[in-house]
Amino acid sequence: MVRVRGDAVRGIQGSFLENWLETSGQILDGPDYFPPLPNDAGHTIALVVTSTPSSGGSTRARVLYQIMFAAARKSILINTPYFLPDRSMRAALADAKKRGVEVKIVVPGKHADHTLTRSSGRSAYGDLLKAGVELYEYEPTMIHAKIAIIDGQWSIVGSTNLDYRSFGINDEVNLAVLDSEVADRLTRSFEDDVAHSRQVTLTQWNSRSLIERGLEDIGWIFERQQ
Repeated sequence: MVRVRGDAVRGIQGSFLENWLETSGQILDGPDYFPPLPNDAGHTIALVVTSTPSSGGSTRARVLYQIMFAAARKSILINTPYFLPDRSMRAALADAKKRGVEVKIVVPGKHADHTLTRSSGRSAYGDLLKAGVELYEYEPTMIHAKIAIIDGQWSIVGSTNLDYRSFGINDEVNLAVLDSEVADRLTRSFEDDVAHSRQVTLTQWNSRSLIERGLEDIGWIFERQQ
């Protein structure tokens, strides 16, 4: 998604080295792995936020997203390929909308690569649509972008999905960037995705068939058992 130069590189390297050590038992060190950083990397503020499974607490990925959503004052734009927000995350997005924040979410449409995940995720639309959140299903093909843009200032890119696996089970790494130019570039891509998506309305969601509702229930059962 992005090319990183400067101090933030060390955080990304650290995430890789941690996984390498866990997998191989080998510690990587020395100038071959840590060459000098360039002096012309710029002055953009960037945070590397790694996240590992947590027992009984919130992972850093969840904390990152929930703090950003709670702090939003103007807009929250989200691209996510696997959308299964739990009650707490749905509440955070609904609360933002109640504060007057524009909230738009783009998820895969019929070309999703995990049919049950999409079905179970659609069962969570109701609370968000009732709160006024705008939901769009991308139509041309599968979409796999994992991006959040907050107030046109903060951007989050990385591996985290808005689902319980990313927030409780998976190892994840995200880059949070405070830069309006980066946010503007990502926003233009987001708006293009919206233009190629079908908006889901509350009326449409309420009128979905019994078969669709059944698939949503089955999807939740299987997703929770993985």
